[in-house]
Amino acid sequence: MTEIPVAPLRDHCNRTLEAKRKLNVSKHISEGIRLGKILALTLAIALLGCSAPKRGPVVVNENTFLQCESSRAVESKMVALINHARSSTPRCGQKRFLAVKPVRWNPDLARVALNHSMDMANHDFLSHKGSNGSSVEKRVREAGYAWRSVGENISGGRETSEQVVSAWLNSVDHCDNIMNPSFTEIGVACFRNSSSKYGTYWTLVLASPRE
Repeated sequence: MTEIPVAPLRDHCNRTLEAKRKLNVSKHISEGIRLGKILALTLAIALLGCSAPKRGPVVVNENTFLQCESSRAVESKMVALINHARSSTPRCGQKRFLAVKPVRWNPDLARVALNHSMDMANHDFLSHKGSNGSSVEKRVREAGYAWRSVGENISGGRETSEQVVSAWLNSVDHCDNIMNPSFTEIGVACFRNSSSKYGTYWTLVLASPRE
């Protein structure tokens, strides 16, 4: 039978106990770190839960930035642009127009145009028929203008006279009105409502008075 010296056995036990002690300390440290992480995560979740409610994206209506030109600018520019078109031979779609005589500005027709633009902007629609069911013929007649011929172009969502006339000249029906030789007078207006669908509403009234 082999005897094991006492001292080495004690050393062996001491080393074993020391290893167990270090292992326990390591476990406690690991447990502490784990609990610390859990606590930090819990605190973060709690803070998140107490934060201000999330807001949705800020939606800006693009029509907020649309503007109308001044009435004086509309008058001078529209007469010039329309008469320039009438003096040339524009092609609108597949249709070629002959040059015709110029038109002049009529303040009564301009008021009719403004009232219809205001109606469209305030009631948020784009149509030749008014919110009360009126037609351009009726609106012009009720304004005290005795007409022999009358027509109307409308547009929405544009800012300048140049943009509006260019769009009309690219549409055969609208171009027909601009190049119609029976019309001798015009009135144009733009009215703005940033909360409406198109933002800006343009009306061109063309007519010729009864002799």
